Amino acid sequence: MADTTMQKREAKEIAPERVEQGTFFTPLVDVIETNDEFIFQADLPGVKPGEVDIAFENGVLTIEGKVQPRQPENHEYIVQEYGVGHFHRSFTLNTPVNMDACKAEMKNGVLELRIPKAESAKTRKIQIQQG
Repeated sequence: MADTTMQKREAKEIAPERVEQGTFFTPLVDVIETNDEFIFQADLPGVKPGEVDIAFENGVLTIEGKVQPRQPENHEYIVQEYGVGHFHRSFTLNTPVNMDACKAEMKNGVLELRIPKAESAKTRKIQIQQG
Protein backbone atom coordinates (compact mmCIF):
# COMPACT_ATOMS: atom_id res chain seq x y z
CA MET A 1 0.00 0.00 0.00
CA ALA A 2 3.06 2.27 -0.14
CA ASP A 3 2.00 3.96 -3.38
CA THR A 4 -1.48 4.97 -2.24
CA THR A 5 -2.45 8.50 -1.34
CA MET A 6 -3.22 7.67 2.27
CA GLN A 7 -1.74 4.78 4.19
CA LYS A 8 -3.71 3.08 6.96
CA ARG A 9 -2.15 2.79 10.42
CA GLU A 10 -3.18 1.49 13.82
CA ALA A 11 -4.31 4.11 16.33
CA LYS A 12 -1.73 3.04 18.93
CA GLU A 13 0.94 4.86 16.88
CA ILE A 14 -0.38 8.30 17.93
CA ALA A 15 -1.87 9.77 21.06
CA PRO A 16 -5.18 7.94 21.74
CA GLU A 17 -7.01 11.15 22.72
CA ARG A 18 -6.72 12.37 19.13
CA VAL A 19 -8.54 9.41 17.58
CA GLU A 20 -12.16 8.28 18.03
CA GLN A 21 -11.76 4.94 16.23
CA GLY A 22 -9.21 2.15 15.90
CA THR A 23 -7.44 3.20 12.72
CA PHE A 24 -6.19 6.39 11.15
CA PHE A 25 -4.69 7.33 7.83
CA THR A 26 -1.29 8.82 7.08
CA PRO A 27 -1.51 11.22 4.13
CA LEU A 28 1.49 11.35 1.84
CA VAL A 29 3.29 14.69 2.10
CA ASP A 30 6.00 16.29 -0.01
CA VAL A 31 8.20 18.73 1.94
CA ILE A 32 10.27 21.35 0.12
CA GLU A 33 12.78 23.64 1.79
CA THR A 34 13.93 26.86 0.15
CA ASN A 35 16.09 29.63 1.59
CA ASP A 36 12.92 31.50 2.62
CA GLU A 37 10.33 28.88 3.57
CA PHE A 38 9.14 25.32 4.04
CA ILE A 39 6.42 24.09 1.67
CA PHE A 40 4.28 21.10 2.67
CA GLN A 41 2.06 19.51 0.00
CA ALA A 42 -0.27 16.93 1.54
CA ASP A 43 -2.54 14.65 -0.51
CA LEU A 44 -5.99 14.83 1.12
CA PRO A 45 -8.53 13.60 -1.46
CA GLY A 46 -12.14 14.25 -0.52
CA VAL A 47 -11.23 16.41 2.48
CA LYS A 48 -12.78 19.87 2.80
CA PRO A 49 -10.75 22.77 4.27
CA GLY A 50 -12.94 22.85 7.39
CA GLU A 51 -12.07 19.20 8.12
CA VAL A 52 -8.33 19.89 8.52
CA ASP A 53 -6.62 21.19 11.65
CA ILE A 54 -3.09 22.57 11.41
CA ALA A 55 -1.14 23.34 14.58
CA PHE A 56 2.42 24.33 15.42
CA GLU A 57 3.59 23.85 19.00
CA ASN A 58 7.07 23.43 20.48
CA GLY A 59 8.62 23.02 17.04
CA VAL A 60 6.16 20.35 15.90
CA LEU A 61 3.84 20.93 12.94
CA THR A 62 0.72 18.75 13.05
CA ILE A 63 -1.80 18.20 10.25
CA GLU A 64 -4.86 16.21 11.24
CA GLY A 65 -8.55 15.82 10.56
CA LYS A 66 -11.15 13.42 9.31
CA VAL A 67 -12.08 12.04 5.88
CA GLN A 68 -15.86 11.87 5.57
CA PRO A 69 -17.69 9.04 3.72
CA ARG A 70 -18.63 9.78 0.12
CA GLN A 71 -21.75 7.60 0.19
CA PRO A 72 -24.61 7.18 2.69
CA GLU A 73 -23.78 4.90 5.61
CA ASN A 74 -26.18 2.15 4.48
CA HIS A 75 -24.67 2.00 0.97
CA GLU A 76 -23.62 -1.51 -0.08
CA TYR A 77 -20.30 -1.64 -1.91
CA ILE A 78 -19.08 -4.29 -4.30
CA VAL A 79 -15.53 -2.97 -3.72
CA GLN A 80 -14.58 -0.15 -1.31
CA GLU A 81 -11.00 1.12 -1.51
CA TYR A 82 -11.55 4.73 -0.45
CA GLY A 83 -10.72 4.93 3.24
CA VAL A 84 -12.64 7.17 5.62
CA GLY A 85 -11.69 8.18 9.13
CA HIS A 86 -9.07 10.22 10.93
CA PHE A 87 -5.74 11.24 9.45
CA HIS A 88 -2.63 12.56 11.17
CA ARG A 89 0.90 13.67 10.25
CA SER A 90 3.45 15.56 12.29
CA PHE A 91 6.84 17.04 11.46
CA THR A 92 9.55 18.47 13.71
CA LEU A 93 11.02 21.75 12.48
CA ASN A 94 14.36 22.60 14.08
CA THR A 95 14.56 25.89 12.16
CA PRO A 96 12.93 29.03 13.60
CA VAL A 97 9.82 29.93 11.57
CA ASN A 98 7.39 32.84 11.28
CA MET A 99 4.01 31.23 11.99
CA ASP A 100 2.24 34.61 11.75
CA ALA A 101 2.99 34.67 8.01
CA CYS A 102 1.98 31.04 7.38
CA LYS A 103 -0.44 30.39 4.48
CA ALA A 104 -2.54 27.29 3.77
CA GLU A 105 -4.55 26.53 0.63
CA MET A 106 -6.61 23.49 -0.39
CA LYS A 107 -6.91 22.89 -4.12
CA ASN A 108 -7.89 19.72 -6.02
CA GLY A 109 -7.40 17.51 -2.95
CA VAL A 110 -3.94 18.88 -2.13
CA LEU A 111 -3.23 20.97 0.95
CA GLU A 112 -0.35 23.36 0.35
CA LEU A 113 1.08 24.87 3.50
CA ARG A 114 3.77 27.56 3.27
CA ILE A 115 5.70 28.30 6.43
CA PRO A 116 8.20 31.17 6.12
CA LYS A 117 11.49 30.89 7.96
CA ALA A 118 12.29 33.49 10.61
CA GLU A 119 14.71 36.17 9.40
CA SER A 120 17.36 34.77 11.74
CA ALA A 121 17.21 31.39 9.96
CA LYS A 122 17.61 32.62 6.37
CA THR A 123 20.91 32.14 4.58
CA ARG A 124 22.83 35.35 4.08
CA LYS A 125 25.69 36.06 1.73
CA ILE A 126 28.74 37.67 3.32
CA GLN A 127 30.54 40.28 1.27
CA ILE A 128 34.31 40.08 1.24
CA GLN A 129 35.95 43.46 1.78
CA GLN A 130 39.05 44.36 -0.20
CA GLY A 131 41.91 45.25 2.10
